[in-house]
Amino acid sequence: MKRFFWLSVLINLALLAYFSLGYLLPGKPEIKLAELSPEKIKVLSQDELSALPKREASAPVIDTPVPAPEATCFEWGVFSDSSIANAQKALDKLSLQATTKEQSSEQPKRFWVYKAPAKTLAEAQKRAAEYKAMGIEDLFVVQEEKWKNAISFGIFEDEKLATKLQHELQAKGVKNVEKTLRNQGKSHYSLMLGNLTENDNAEIKKLKPSFPAAELKEVSCN
Repeated sequence: MKRFFWLSVLINLALLAYFSLGYLLPGKPEIKLAELSPEKIKVLSQDELSALPKREASAPVIDTPVPAPEATCFEWGVFSDSSIANAQKALDKLSLQATTKEQSSEQPKRFWVYKAPAKTLAEAQKRAAEYKAMGIEDLFVVQEEKWKNAISFGIFEDEKLATKLQHELQAKGVKNVEKTLRNQGKSHYSLMLGNLTENDNAEIKKLKPSFPAAELKEVSCN
């Protein structure tokens, strides 16, 4: 009888402990689900669906091919029969490769405005310094053998422009300014070069005193 009593007590204690675990031990946080309100749900008609704002489709990205940069070449000239060889040697010293192009006999005439050669380079440089002090900046001392120590003021295809410059220089006080033809329309030559760096351009322009009639310009590589 006593055993039955104590067994009942143990069973009751066990049941009490089991149903009290929820209060004694920390439980997992409860996630409260959002409550739905069925009375707020509305079924849209086809007209109402059509009236809803539509999301614009993004335009397709089209890869536009980037055109390759057009190759640039340069033409340096013109040169006479006597000066073309010297021009080629000058480019060889700069490690620049060039091909010779013969100009037609219809090569435009070029008119040169200049001061006759001085006896020495020192005298020519002194004259050039005096002219620059007068505000005349566009000039240089020629080193081409035939015209060595002359002072060049400009070369023009249009004779009117050459005459205008001659008169302007005379008005500023430059005496004995002359104008002459640099070529007579006979066959001449130019040198064709590939793409040049800025340094190459600068070096060729430094050769101007030796080749006064030669101009460096960009041309098509065709």
